[in-house]
Amino acid sequence: MVDLKIVGMSYLMLKDYYYNHSGEMCCSFKNIEQLPFNEEYSKLPSLKILSFDIECVSNSYGFPVPNKDPVIQIGNTIWKDGKMEKVIFCLNETENIPGAEVRWFNKEEILLEKWFEFFKKCDPDIVMGFNIKNFDFPYLFDRAKALKISDYDLIGRSSKRVKIREFNFSSRQQGNTSSKEIEMDGRLVFDMYQVIKKDYKLRSYSLNNVSVHFLGDQKEDLPFYEIKKLQEKDKNTRKRIATYCLKDSYLPIILFNKLNTLLNYTELSRVTGIPIEWVTLRGQSIKVLSLIYRKTKESGYLCPTLEVVENDSTYEGGFVMDPIKGFYPDPISVLDFSSLYPSIMISNNLCYTTLIPSKDIYKFNEEDYIQTPSDNYFVKKTVKEGLLPQIFNYLLDNRKKTKKMMNETEDEELKSCFQARQIAFKLAANSIYGFTGSMVGKLPCLEISQSTTAFGRNMIVKTKKLIEEKYVEGYEINESDFSYKFKENVKVIYGDTDSVMIDLKEKDINIVYKISKCISEFVSSKFVKPVSLEFEKVYFPFLLINKKRYAGLIHKTQKVDTKGIETVRRDNCELVKNVVETSLQYILWERNVDKAKEYIKNTVRDLYLDKIDMSQLVISKSISKTESKYLVKQAHVVLAEKMKKRDPNTAPGLGDRVAYVIVKGEKNAPAYERSEDPLYVLEKGLSLDIDYYIEHQLANPIYRLFEPIVENVSELLRGDHTRTHVNASAKGPMSLFIKKVVTCIGCKSQGKILCNNCKDDFVKHFLTLQEDVENKKLTFSECWVECQRCMGSISTEVMCVNKDCPIFYKRTKVMKDLETSVEKLEKLRNYEW
Repeated sequence: MVDLKIVGMSYLMLKDYYYNHSGEMCCSFKNIEQLPFNEEYSKLPSLKILSFDIECVSNSYGFPVPNKDPVIQIGNTIWKDGKMEKVIFCLNETENIPGAEVRWFNKEEILLEKWFEFFKKCDPDIVMGFNIKNFDFPYLFDRAKALKISDYDLIGRSSKRVKIREFNFSSRQQGNTSSKEIEMDGRLVFDMYQVIKKDYKLRSYSLNNVSVHFLGDQKEDLPFYEIKKLQEKDKNTRKRIATYCLKDSYLPIILFNKLNTLLNYTELSRVTGIPIEWVTLRGQSIKVLSLIYRKTKESGYLCPTLEVVENDSTYEGGFVMDPIKGFYPDPISVLDFSSLYPSIMISNNLCYTTLIPSKDIYKFNEEDYIQTPSDNYFVKKTVKEGLLPQIFNYLLDNRKKTKKMMNETEDEELKSCFQARQIAFKLAANSIYGFTGSMVGKLPCLEISQSTTAFGRNMIVKTKKLIEEKYVEGYEINESDFSYKFKENVKVIYGDTDSVMIDLKEKDINIVYKISKCISEFVSSKFVKPVSLEFEKVYFPFLLINKKRYAGLIHKTQKVDTKGIETVRRDNCELVKNVVETSLQYILWERNVDKAKEYIKNTVRDLYLDKIDMSQLVISKSISKTESKYLVKQAHVVLAEKMKKRDPNTAPGLGDRVAYVIVKGEKNAPAYERSEDPLYVLEKGLSLDIDYYIEHQLANPIYRLFEPIVENVSELLRGDHTRTHVNASAKGPMSLFIKKVVTCIGCKSQGKILCNNCKDDFVKHFLTLQEDVENKKLTFSECWVECQRCMGSISTEVMCVNKDCPIFYKRTKVMKDLETSVEKLEKLRNYEW
């Protein structure tokens, strides 16, 4: 591709081609020409997409395995030019589904053969689904082999068989992952599970959670052991599986279109030159390497192939200024260096081709090179322009041109193409610095990366000095349309890598905007182009907690913006995120600290009273390496091993996120021993360790958030509001040695449901308990109706076990609580006087 100057997802002109016996178009590589990306050849062609999902059942009620367990349904959604068609293939007679074509067969072999024919006739350009590379495709091929159905892997557009390749991948962004790749000639295969896991940081990557996050759409989640019962019953229960299966084939297409996946990946492929399949499969390095290969080819350089060697070499990163912590009720201006690292590398001509080894510096005249703050040497642009600066200029100049074309065109399709392309140019430019600093990459160069960050550190320090020395009390700004005299010294309260935050000591927001613009222009004039300090936004008010931890209300958008605190971190439970978000709304939006304090106390009280849904207490962490490679035991890793012993087929593996809660256990037992699967906790009725959640989940975020604005933060977590606890039942290993006793519903003494001292208030206690039962029935009914609405049927039994859905946890818990209350009420009805 580099030699032919061809990039991924481009239109090609073929000359002197012919068709071989398999119907494949062939020609000499000399007769391939890429067409230019003008308006006609920027737009995507009309493509047919097939999204599918399979359902299987295990004869042993475990997780299905392909050598013995049948495929019972294959759901398909076809999309082209905005039109959608749904077709479902079912084993045994299945009731019709409105809006879909149901095809049923009495034998699994016939079902698989007919789906193969359907697939070939449909002839999709893009095949997709959710986790189809790791599960659906491998299962279909293995199942066809078990049934002795030949050539099932000939579903590409050539005579080559589809290949499934397993690989382990490691990158700084994604950690260690294991996955499978499908090689299918003539068709693009998109697995939306892999796409979303690579591009977005979510607490869970289940199809349900992803759909809720991006689409606001829930789906039923049938447990695999229930699917067998539904399959064996009748055509109506099989219809339920089919409806479920069709939705699992429909949602990936909706996600694909909603996230503009094809267009974004197409433009990233075009800009960097790599095949579109590599955008998902490979990391950032291959994109940069492709750009370097093309530039070296064009410039007559040879690019070395280096052996990747583990290297402990490190360098100092970006500068982080010590913050002046506190709550700022007045406007805080934020100035940001535009494309800082690319600008530094361009202005200082940092490149592999311009680097001078220290031992050779005596050969050069002083005016021909620069010495960087990290004591490295590079020749100036006047001597020779480096390849990396040329690549940067190409990317940044084309980004400007693309944005201009985007603003000028009235064609919405072209506008979308240009928007995706300008983002691709930006992403590519921002990847180059990291590429040079990756010591396990293809072309590491510590001299470039450490020089870049050293320049950046100096620039932030210089910016702070320039601002604080010039804009002092009494200094006047005199512009043609604006004049201002400073009442106090301006203070830079924080700086981090490429931005500074400034307290202008001014309450008038309009004046703050004007001053900020003046400051940005002044500082920019003190640096070599293309370095530019731009006025980005105003926080009003602003809470500066610590280095890389702050929150502020953006004045222009009126949105709360956070960094480094628990609204954006995934390794805390959802309750922490909600508590921090709500507190920030009270503090920043309503400017009511007392209301935020009261909210914290109420939340802590509700925790001890068992009024917080378990869904809020689930913690999610990723398995980034094998258990033996962790230096200390981790709760999620230990749980994964526990789950593997229970059922190896459904246990999470390398690269997966594990959801868990912390339950009560023996005194002083470490948390990793008490981590448990939320579904298992509900089934066994285990009690959660609320003290753990207070001390290890809520305490630190609350202290960080409130210490700058509140005295005695500890009073939010301890006090009268924490004295009342719900008596949790003794569950877990110790419950085998504990005898359950009846306690009085009035005074909690042991013996009878109502003791002699409380029996005079029988009517009051009876009515209270009866009201409690009715309230729980109402809550359960509301949950049931909500689940039926999600299923699309008001007459179907609810079987969903969606662990990402708060309604599931609420429904399960209230059902158990209702059983307990009904049991007490029955005892009260049969009370012996």
